[in-house]
Amino acid sequence: MPYFTVVIPTYNRANRITKAIDSLCAQEFEDWELIVVDDGSTDNTKEKVNALADARVHYLYQENAERGAARNKGTALAKGKYVFFLDSDDFIYPTHLAHAYEELQRLNEPEFFHIRYKEVFENKTVRKALLQSATIKEKTSKQNRFACQFFLRTDIANQIQFSENRDLKIGEDWGVILRVSARHTLHFSNQHLGAIVQHGERSMQVADVNTILKSRDILLRYLKEDELITQSILDSVEAELTSLAALAAAINQDKKLAKQLLSKAIQRKPYLRWTKRTLAIYKKIALG
Repeated sequence: MPYFTVVIPTYNRANRITKAIDSLCAQEFEDWELIVVDDGSTDNTKEKVNALADARVHYLYQENAERGAARNKGTALAKGKYVFFLDSDDFIYPTHLAHAYEELQRLNEPEFFHIRYKEVFENKTVRKALLQSATIKEKTSKQNRFACQFFLRTDIANQIQFSENRDLKIGEDWGVILRVSARHTLHFSNQHLGAIVQHGERSMQVADVNTILKSRDILLRYLKEDELITQSILDSVEAELTSLAALAAAINQDKKLAKQLLSKAIQRKPYLRWTKRTLAIYKKIALG
């Protein structure tokens, strides 16, 4: 049995998924399998994946049901001790899995593990901020610090599943992380061995105000079903996604709505008054 099962959900990313898979095939640690869950693509994703001559790569097609369902499907089929989630437009550096294996052994195979990542833009690469063990749980309750690049022990991944509500476009990974955090320690490494590629087609880039607010409400309902999720966490989630919707409104030049949403977010969690996002909203409102 492989030690890692990597799950890649994908939808019409034939032009990007090869880089993600190639980054796996280039890993120094070789004891892994990959399950690509094609979520109803209409492009040539299947041909791209099946053209790769590696027996560890498995392709599965499903009718479009969104990322949560795709990730759950891959997890259900996982043979590895750990599941690692990777988006089809991202990649990892060659020592990523080797470092993860070493750390997981050192930590006596914990439930959750994350390796820091870089954000790759067209003209620059930026390292994400380092994390601190003493504050990680509190900060994670306010914002997703891990994106969807994290390892879950497979038994935990099958217990705490992604929401399969197809209208949940933003924050489905955060919901899982919050539920894991309510039960287990969030272990991590500050080595930057993953990469998230920022481009104009990412969900966060194209989401409008209504999409964000609908996702907020669905995510809150999903979290409320968990008795270990506190009201403080729910308030943080509501405030975070409301402020994100405020930014989308400001970018769209709906200054009145942006002000209303930002005010609601700050009322819920006053610390948002001092964030970089709030500053960006103020600038958009003032300057257009």
